[in-house]
Amino acid sequence: MNREVPGRVTHSGPLTRPSSADSSGHEHLLPDQLRSLREALEARRAALVVSIEEHKHEERDTEREVGDEMDEANIEGATAMISKLLERDVHLLGEIDHALVKMDKGTYGICEGTGEPIGYERLRLAPWARYSVAHQEQLEQEARTRGW
Repeated sequence: MNREVPGRVTHSGPLTRPSSADSSGHEHLLPDQLRSLREALEARRAALVVSIEEHKHEERDTEREVGDEMDEANIEGATAMISKLLERDVHLLGEIDHALVKMDKGTYGICEGTGEPIGYERLRLAPWARYSVAHQEQLEQEARTRGW
């Protein structure tokens, strides 16, 4: 038996939250949030392009002069560090480009593992994120289990 309680609103249909969809299909992100995230991605992308060029120049400028073993070790260490930074920047640039393509397709902010929305706070901190926090943690746990 369904009894009404004074002062309480009853709802017979499924509970849904108001949609904040825009014409591109970004249902869970508000237009201002999406604009802010795009600006953050584009700014980070521009900075990475500059950084990559600088690292490439540093790598080329590291001369291989014949010297003592300590000089060689220092040069090799510097070259390895520059190479690692370059590799990191190139990888992140790819992730940012992937996120920008997803924005254009209307699939940005959707977890690639679960299809669920990625929270705005996560996207604000890492706008190139492909996975929700829960799915990312699951992937990391699986990787640890496999010993990666």
